[in-house]
Amino acid sequence: MTEEVYGDVLFIINFSMDFLSLYLAGKIMHFRMSAWRVILGASLGALYGVCSLLFDLGAFFNHLITLLVMLLMCAVSFRYGSVRSFAATGALFCGISMLIGGIMTAAFTALGKYQTYIEIGGSIHTIYGDLPLWLFAVLAALSALLTWGIGRLIRRKRGMRSCELKIGFGEADTDFVCLVDSGNLLSEPVSGTPVVFVKSEYARFLPDDILLAMTDGVASLDIKTVGRLRLIPAGTVSGERLVIAAVPDRCYLRCGGEYEPKKALVAVDFTGGDFGGFPALVPEELLS
Repeated sequence: MTEEVYGDVLFIINFSMDFLSLYLAGKIMHFRMSAWRVILGASLGALYGVCSLLFDLGAFFNHLITLLVMLLMCAVSFRYGSVRSFAATGALFCGISMLIGGIMTAAFTALGKYQTYIEIGGSIHTIYGDLPLWLFAVLAALSALLTWGIGRLIRRKRGMRSCELKIGFGEADTDFVCLVDSGNLLSEPVSGTPVVFVKSEYARFLPDDILLAMTDGVASLDIKTVGRLRLIPAGTVSGERLVIAAVPDRCYLRCGGEYEPKKALVAVDFTGGDFGGFPALVPEELLS
């Protein structure tokens, strides 16, 4: 039996699904997204989808290559603050892709469009019936409904105010999309400098000696490093404690416009706070 596949059509279909999945993953993870990077990531996935028809390395290696390509797509499409963030994005992208593909498969099954299965080159392929216009309209409506539903969830989550923060230590700058928290009133007592809190899993951008001081204390540090730290008293539900915050070399904030230089301290949250799904908290005072 001869199998005829239109590569250009398959590429466009795969690209559309991959782009949608990457876009939703980026929105849910609150990444700053570059359209060209997401387009490149989706193009890699679409190209792999076409090329995968040309070779068959067996089930194990086929699945392994597919997984590696999905991770490559995520690596190309977004910037990451940690390995954990990269792994979470890969898992989320995989889940969204499976959700969209599952809905389409369920629609075909429910509408009786699975005809039979055949073996081609050692692999099992599904043979579909013709796709009439009314079925295309149904599937298009389902896809639109799915996108609308997820979009509403994202917009509800984005109802929280957010901003973009760039923090620099030495020659390296790190970007975050942060939650603006009106309840974060912590500041350095003498200068009144507000404190930005970063989740511990995103704190690898801090110099090693500063991060060590925040976890183990400042007793064994040199004078130069101690001079970059501030001890800030903070009140919590469990009582008073001292927060160790660092003075960054640079700090810039952007809320829809251009980056503006700001004066802020950086502290790490080791309590596992949710931060509304964002990697960092910016006090509302810093926006003024």
